Amino acid sequence: MNRMLQIAWREFASTALTKGFIIGGFVVPAVILVVMITLLPILLKDEGPAIVGDVAIIDKSGVIAEDVKQRLSYDTLASSTPDLSALEVDPDNPPDAEDAAEILSEVIPGSVPELTINVLDPDTDVEAAKEPLRVGSADEGGLLALAVIDENAVTTDEADEDGVPQFGAYQLFVKPKLKDKVQSTIRRSLTESIRESRLEQAGLSPAMIDSLTSVNAERTKLVTEEGERDEFEGMNMLLPGGFMILMMMAVMIGGQYLLTTTVEEKSSRVVEVLLSAVSPMQLMTGKIIGQLMVGLLIMVVYGGVGITGLLFAAMADVIEPMTLVWLLLFFLLAYVQIASMMAAVGSAVNEMREAQSLMTPVMAIIMIPYLLWMPVAMNPSGTFAVVCSFLPPVNSFMMIVRITSTEPPETWQVLVSLAISVVSSYVILVGAAKVFRVGLLMYGKPPDLKTLFKWIRMA
Repeated sequence: MNRMLQIAWREFASTALTKGFIIGGFVVPAVILVVMITLLPILLKDEGPAIVGDVAIIDKSGVIAEDVKQRLSYDTLASSTPDLSALEVDPDNPPDAEDAAEILSEVIPGSVPELTINVLDPDTDVEAAKEPLRVGSADEGGLLALAVIDENAVTTDEADEDGVPQFGAYQLFVKPKLKDKVQSTIRRSLTESIRESRLEQAGLSPAMIDSLTSVNAERTKLVTEEGERDEFEGMNMLLPGGFMILMMMAVMIGGQYLLTTTVEEKSSRVVEVLLSAVSPMQLMTGKIIGQLMVGLLIMVVYGGVGITGLLFAAMADVIEPMTLVWLLLFFLLAYVQIASMMAAVGSAVNEMREAQSLMTPVMAIIMIPYLLWMPVAMNPSGTFAVVCSFLPPVNSFMMIVRITSTEPPETWQVLVSLAISVVSSYVILVGAAKVFRVGLLMYGKPPDLKTLFKWIRMA
């Protein structure tokens, strides 16, 4: 027992206490997080040079061209830019024209396109008007877009069999590489202008219609024993996915290090020295325990960061203490299964390149939960979710998704899944131990899956 623990500590220390692990596992992610928090907002604000060019309008309805021209003017677009809300302007002392220009200059460069609107004759040939769009790209300026408004876009004599008017709309032709944001701005201006013109033609007030159709409800409130707080609706999907990815990451990192160290020790013949002091079973168990501690360290650190974030957001109550207990138990069992298989693969090959083909089934076991977690989280009580949570060796991952979903499973289902994980872990561990014992001192041609199962029967 003492020697097995020594092997476990050696395995843990040689992995977790190295500069590479500390830098790669903790320092680099921390730096990336800090950079994202501090620099990402700044980088997102830098939209590059402003789009400058022309927009041509062929208004066959003869009604909305001037309104669209006003909506697409620089002053109108700038005043509707959210960034202006942060500017300090005294409502009791509104700025004059010169001051207004200075305020508009504070808009983030590049966030407001500078468009020159040209209203063409309604009889203009559309194909001829489109020709400038075929030359160059939006970065070069010139004609950026052509809007053709149908004659019946605002008023129409056409109606369906129920008497409902059938209106036309518009076509928008754009130059290559024109930003989606600019296209959306043009389309929004055209759509809003047509809609408001239709309402006015029908004798209705656009402002009244907006008021009648707008429902500005407050955010959903979550009622708990501690009180009420705003409900973050995305948490219903984020929490199951976060727990499963955290568990998967810890299992993968620990298992991958176990595979690597096993192959390295075998190829360098260090394993022969180790086997002179301990049995193959003690060696494998010690290595699994050592890398298990590595996985636990990863899960505790990253999980702790996540929980700390929830505490700062006053959302810590979304995680119940028992959920963390289930996470720990299912992680231990999932890790034993994956690590056992990786140890078996590592003992059977001579170098990492040979392990790739044998790793395919192991990687499939890890990737299947990643592909299935979303449908399981969306319907955690459905037949598919229930079956997945009882199907080894993916049941550990799927049960965690169900436990953290909006409809947690009944306790008996969790216990049954836990029992299935225990049994499957034992079976996989025994099979892996047999392969480990045979393969550790086998050199030469790497075995295939058929040979590994043959070793299990022989041992």
